[in-house]
Amino acid sequence: MKLILIAALVSALCQAQDTFNGTMVFGANVNGDWDLYLYRAGRAPQQLTKSPIDERAPALSPDGNQLAYVTSDGALWLMNFPAKATRKVAAKFVNGHYGYPSWMPGAKGLVYTIYTFNPPREDGDIYQHSLEDGKYSLLVSQTGSQDYPAVSPDGSQLAYMSTLATMIPGFGATMTQQLWIVSLQSGKPRQLFHGSAQDTRPAWSPDGKQIAFSSDRSGSVEIWAADADGKTAPVQITSGAGAKTSPVWSPDGKEIAYISNASGKSELAISNVATKAMRKLQPFGAKQVEIRSPTWR
Repeated sequence: MKLILIAALVSALCQAQDTFNGTMVFGANVNGDWDLYLYRAGRAPQQLTKSPIDERAPALSPDGNQLAYVTSDGALWLMNFPAKATRKVAAKFVNGHYGYPSWMPGAKGLVYTIYTFNPPREDGDIYQHSLEDGKYSLLVSQTGSQDYPAVSPDGSQLAYMSTLATMIPGFGATMTQQLWIVSLQSGKPRQLFHGSAQDTRPAWSPDGKQIAFSSDRSGSVEIWAADADGKTAPVQITSGAGAKTSPVWSPDGKEIAYISNASGKSELAISNVATKAMRKLQPFGAKQVEIRSPTWR
């Protein structure tokens, strides 16, 4: 009887540790490949996909009724809830691989990167796709590769990372990763920060006033947050061992979830934006499972 009570107490403590608001979807390597799981506090993760290839970069729609994601063969998929019916999305006029979908307000469309390969060159441009009429359009094309597009909550702006490789004979190549924001009304782009820091993975706060991102500007890869107008200095949210990446905001804007490799494996953690207090999330309990690319609604 005592053993049963102790086990119940341990289970309750684990569930309390994993308490959070809303719904998460993330990739998890449970059985040797990456599948997508839906997770709510106090419940066991629900497996959403099961295929021989990896599912990546999930993005929950604003209403939580649809999930966009890509697979390791370069395809883009949509899944409807609660039926979990899936359909493949294809841009017939572009021959390339899809990456990192982001939703337009009202789930009316998607923005994503399409990678094209012309050896030795690789490019990534950002496209917009209307789910109402099926039309596609090129949204952002710059020198280098454009990654991690993130549409602002009101649909007026797009944040993304631009990667530029600079080749210096005798010294090799230097990669620069910088964040940009483009107005979807005027088409005017602006660089969010200037400097040599490697900034990546932008994520809008629910009110559209801040952007969280991953950066090495402190000497290690941490999560930072800054006003979206770029007029104030970024604030460091995380610290400590390991690299942190893939930030996503909580629905109330008070916390940021991210992936940390402090243990040597990719794990899910949450930091409070105001207090910087951190806690781990363990969706699979005592079983150590690698997790990546969370989306939170």
